[in-house]
Order: sequence, then C-alpha cells, then structure tokens
Amino acid sequence: MYDTQIEHQLLGALMVSSDITGTVADINGHVIAEDFHDQLSKEMYERILELVDDGQEVNPMTLMSKKLSLDFIADISVLGISSHIAVGLADKVAKQSETRNLYLTAQQIMSYLANGEDVELVKTNLIEYLSDGRRDTFETTKHISEAVMPTLINIAEQRGQEGVPGITTGFKSIDKEIGGLLESSLTIIGARPAMGKTAFALNMAEGAARLANKPVLVISLEMSNDMLVKRMLSTRSLVDADKIRDSRLTEQEFSDLSYNAEKLSELPIWFDDTPIQSFTDIRSRVLKLKRQQGELGMVLIDYLGLVETGNEKNSSRVNEVSKISRGLKILSKEIKAPVVALAQLNRGVEQRTDKRPLLSDLRDSGSIEQDADNVAFLYRDDYYRNDGDEPANDDEISQVEFIVAKNRNGKRGTVPLSFDKKHNLMTDWRPSYQSTNTDQGW
Repeated sequence: MYDTQIEHQLLGALMVSSDITGTVADINGHVIAEDFHDQLSKEMYERILELVDDGQEVNPMTLMSKKLSLDFIADISVLGISSHIAVGLADKVAKQSETRNLYLTAQQIMSYLANGEDVELVKTNLIEYLSDGRRDTFETTKHISEAVMPTLINIAEQRGQEGVPGITTGFKSIDKEIGGLLESSLTIIGARPAMGKTAFALNMAEGAARLANKPVLVISLEMSNDMLVKRMLSTRSLVDADKIRDSRLTEQEFSDLSYNAEKLSELPIWFDDTPIQSFTDIRSRVLKLKRQQGELGMVLIDYLGLVETGNEKNSSRVNEVSKISRGLKILSKEIKAPVVALAQLNRGVEQRTDKRPLLSDLRDSGSIEQDADNVAFLYRDDYYRNDGDEPANDDEISQVEFIVAKNRNGKRGTVPLSFDKKHNLMTDWRPSYQSTNTDQGW
C-alpha cells in the first residue's frame, strides 16, 4: 500500500524544477505532507514547501541548510525525474495514502462492530472518512497559543468591517439583536403550523446567500424543490403565490417572474428535497457540498421532526431527537458554519391563554435546548385572534414576533417582523408596510 520509489521520484521532480513555485502550485491540492509514508520523504517535502514560502530556490545546498540527511538529499538529487510529471506522481502518492487510510478505517470499523459499538456511530465515522478521508480526526488537542492567535486575527479583521460578526440572517433587526449567526453555531427556529416558518427560512436563506455571498444549503424534508422555488419566485417578483401555483399569470407577471428567476439563479443556494433522510444522510450531503465548494455559509433544515436516526429498536423519539440535535451541533463545528433547523412545537401551546411559545414547548425536545446556541420562536397574534383560521383578507400584513428565547452569545428579546402572506415575504417590521421588490435588495 506504499511505494517509496514514487515518493522519491516526486521529490526528485521538485528538486530539478526550473519553476519550483509554479510546480508546487500545480500539485497543491493533489498531495499533502501527511500523504508521504516514508518519514524522510515527508520531512523533505515539508522543507521544500518552507523554502518556496520563503522565496528561496530548492536545491541540494538549500535543503542541507534545513538539516536533512545528506545521503538522502544525494539519493534524490541524482534521480533525474522530469518536473513535467510532478502532478501525476503527486496523484499516485495521494492515492497510496488514501488506500492506507481506508484500510486502517476498515480495521477500526471491524473492531467497533466486534465490540458492540452503536451502528449509527460506526456509519457516521465511515461517512466522515469517505467525505474527507485525508483529514486527521485525531489531532484535536491544541495548545492555547494555537487558539489565541487565530481568534485575535479574526477580531482584528472584523474591526474595520461593517455588518455582523457572523453570517447575516437577512433581517437587520434580528442581526442587531443576536449578532448574526456565528460560525459553528446551531440555531433552532420553532413555531406552530401556519406561523410562517418556511417563509422565514427561505427569506433568511436568500438573504444570507446574497449578502454573505457564501454557499447556502437548504435541506427540505417536507417540500419539493419545485414548491420552494415557486415560493421564492413569489417573494422576489411579488406575484401572488396562488397564481404561480395555478399558472394563472398575466404577460407582465410572467415577465416579472422570468426576470427574478434569472436573478435567483445567480445566488449560491443549493436545494436537497430527498423526503426521507437520517442524520447520517444529511451529514454526508453537507460534507460533500462543503468539499465541492470549499466552504459553506449556512445549512438550513426544514424540519427537525422529519429527520430520522436509523432503525434503532426500543428507542424513544425523545432520545432520537436528542441524538439528532447533538449531531447537528457537532456538524456545525465540523463545517465551521451555522446550522439552522426548523422545529414544530407541542400542541400544549394552544391550551394556554398566552400562546407565545416557551422553551418547554419544543416537541420531543430532549436535549435541543442544551445543544442549541440559539433558540427562537415565530408567533403571530392575528392567527389566534381568528380562532386559528387565516384572516379573511389575505392581503393583510401580519406582524410576526421573532422571540429569542435562548442566545448563548448575547441577549434575549423579541423582534417584530412584517409578514406578507400573499407573497411569502418577511421583512423587518414597518408599521406602514407596503410590499416592494426592493425590500430585499434588487
């Protein structure tokens, strides 16, 4: 599962390159130092990268200054390998590394299963390797200096920047209240049916994608991609959602729809509407997209109650949801991006005089409250003023209360929003609200 000769040939190709900076740039992303099995080869590759970073030439003399074995340097320097095949050699070294890692992972999984480990945990570990097999999952312990400096640099970079420290929610009033959605955070948005959860989520996804210009993944276990896009087109074009659903459009409305469809297509938003997904499925899809795009701005899941944990016998739904919420929190740290999950609330809300949600109203709550960094609720008083029926006039603009019930990194409170149900549009609250297609920026 390893061939030191190939590793030596790659080093030889780098040593004779007339454009070492360009050659290193070419193989960057194909191979890393940890891919080398031979320790001397690994050390030489690391020293070569150091020389390139310092703007120095790579030759036997400069390598000797790095305190490498003189005999090893001599052996590599006489190989006479052309630098033109460096990329191909780098791929071979990386492939050998992947083969070794997969073999070790398979051995570890067999050991887990033999010792009676939880099957879902084993599956998660396997997917983690398959999603990013060259990441060392064991190097997690760091000296404080390794954590302090990146944090200080991050603070320094944000000092002169406008906006929120995290990913914007697309709502200025909410960003002001909670500081945006921080990296590696888990946010739960809970509400009873018909409060506007999905409308809020889609408005947030679009706002985050447009303003932060980072990939946003929307995982919808309830609605199809077609339904989601129709709602977003209604929001953007201000064409009645019912008319879009029934294809009853005037020429002008269709023209507006076409224009905004083109604008929406330019946003970095991805949809996944697979109806039945376990947490393991979701994690696999999230890590795959992150690997493809390099980073993620936000992951949004609609909704938590439809996520499955697998075929665990004799497991209560409370325990299952606890595992899911804990898994989502861990996932947010893995991808270094906020994860937002919508959640249903218990019917007990309906029995109270004041129907504003409380943390205890989270359905199958388990450890949701403990795992989440933020918990917020959506509440519409006009829904209950009409005995649970929508207002007769669908043109009426509702006031939605965004209730911040938990904020690990800031204050709690209530933020008013405007909800234009006819167009699935939520915006910051304005008493004299009038829908315009400039509400969200284009």
